[in-house]
Amino acid sequence: MRETLGLMCLALVLATPTRSLSDIDLSTVTNGNDGQTPSALPTEAEVESVTVEIGSRMFVPNHILLHHDQKTVLRFRNHDTELHTVVAKELFFGVNLNVGGNGASEFGPDGLKRVIIPPEGLLEIQFTPARTGTFSYLCDMPGHDMQAVIVVE
Repeated sequence: MRETLGLMCLALVLATPTRSLSDIDLSTVTNGNDGQTPSALPTEAEVESVTVEIGSRMFVPNHILLHHDQKTVLRFRNHDTELHTVVAKELFFGVNLNVGGNGASEFGPDGLKRVIIPPEGLLEIQFTPARTGTFSYLCDMPGHDMQAVIVVE
């Protein structure tokens, strides 16, 4: 009886459709106190989002403008059929960040060293630029002459 009940519960769980964040009406989310305003969640306007396309051994665009102390999501999409890397040590030095996607991240004592992005892969870095300036980044795969710039003002 227990086995049958357990299998029925498992079947019910597997048959239940999953929901993503886009399926949830965030206007109904509250901070746990009935009758009060919903919790403050970051909106699209509060997060700067930039996508760099990688194709034909080029970063497009090759010049990006970000803003100091602005929450940022920086995405790299590899459309090539070969591995590429993103190396931007100075930009990420001493910065708290989250790295997502299907790339292989390499960290050192100073933070993020580089990320290897597979063909048709995605790298997503969420961070807040801590310093202003011009920061170069590159792909350090042998034979790849790919360089670009991120300006933080």
